Amino acid sequence: MVCDSLWIVGASRSGKTARLVKQFCNWVQTENPNQELFYTKKPEPQKNFRRQQHPSLQQTEPAVLVFAANDDNRRQLADRIVTSTQGKYPVRAKTILGFFQDEIILFWPLLIQSLHLKAQFPVRLRPETEQELATLLWRSAVNENFLQALGGSEYRGVRRILDLLQLAAYSGVACEDISQILTKAILPQENTVNLDPQLLGTLLLDWRNWCLERGLLTYGIITELWCQHLLSDRLYQQRLVKRYQAVLADDVDEYPGVARRLFDFLLNEGAVGAFSYNPDGAVRYLLGADPKYLEELARRCRVEFLNQPAENSLANTLCVPMVELVTESMMPSSLPEVVRSIQTTSRAQLLRLTAEEIVKAIKSKEVEADQVAIIAPGLDAIARYTLVEILSKQGIFLESLNDQRPLIASPVIRALLTLMALVYPDLGRLVDRDAVAEMLVVLSKGEGERGRG
Repeated sequence: MVCDSLWIVGASRSGKTARLVKQFCNWVQTENPNQELFYTKKPEPQKNFRRQQHPSLQQTEPAVLVFAANDDNRRQLADRIVTSTQGKYPVRAKTILGFFQDEIILFWPLLIQSLHLKAQFPVRLRPETEQELATLLWRSAVNENFLQALGGSEYRGVRRILDLLQLAAYSGVACEDISQILTKAILPQENTVNLDPQLLGTLLLDWRNWCLERGLLTYGIITELWCQHLLSDRLYQQRLVKRYQAVLADDVDEYPGVARRLFDFLLNEGAVGAFSYNPDGAVRYLLGADPKYLEELARRCRVEFLNQPAENSLANTLCVPMVELVTESMMPSSLPEVVRSIQTTSRAQLLRLTAEEIVKAIKSKEVEADQVAIIAPGLDAIARYTLVEILSKQGIFLESLNDQRPLIASPVIRALLTLMALVYPDLGRLVDRDAVAEMLVVLSKGEGERGRG
């Protein structure tokens, strides 16, 4: 029996995503006589507006679910599909959690009816708001020893309890079953910190019910609602089958286990699927991803292996030596000749020599400037400024990738916060004179530039 669905296995940069994009093009190509199967058709206009179908079923769009592991990959995958199809078949790629959130909001009236909730529009809580509200709700129910057993502080203890709900939802476990699972997992002789699984389960149930009564949603609650209530609803199942006839998912080794319930349901209902899987990936294993459980989908698909290595990849020559360097404590002198080791007695000298090596390689045409990547774990503001200053003087400009700095690091943000402290009552005592001086310099500079323009 020939399987219509496709399971693509390959390492990083082996062409898995490109193969998925090609498969999408095969699904929607013009010469495909069944092309209309992958498009939801716009219904004929009706005289009675109230009898029209749901807006989500009135759009003429590809009836293909497209998934990516994270938001950055989602945008890139959507762009590649649009480019490959010359914009004829625009798609809306989603992360698996983004899809759950859209479905919960779209079918919220159905959940109101089935769970007997108050009729109000749902509001998703940001993680920091979730943390604050849960702390206030549980403060009277837990003591300091209990929270210290979970994380050493109230903040970390509350965060770990909330993470239990989210991880359970990702694996398809109902909130009511968490305490039972914890009771079996935590042996009495090992529970030296007096951690009560029943209390943990009660806290999570109280939190979930408190949120649902007020229409508040978190990632954990959204996932549990979709898995435990929405997917089992017959009306929702009928709508889901009508809306989507195909599913395309990239890097499923980074998906939570509950994603397989969606894939299994669609495949059982006759949908066709295409999935890419990296056996050496699973970067989110034990953080919500369940690669081994997702890998069982391969039994329902035709498997393709992509073994071609990426062109000009350092992994071809450095993978084995680097692993041995970490695991066997090899000396740096045993590395391949393509690796140049720089050893200094000070951090400042190390940064300068590194920048000079980059300048030398670019000036000698050994590499192009856009082919250089500087990987510096824990790069602080001083090191960043040093590298930028040295390279900029040589006409080499840097672009920071994934530059994660707090907002307070920006002078403009600090100036606005200082201004707010002076405007709102009882906050002036929090501002020192240096912050006021910086605010005046930053804001007056912007005003001067506008005046000269």
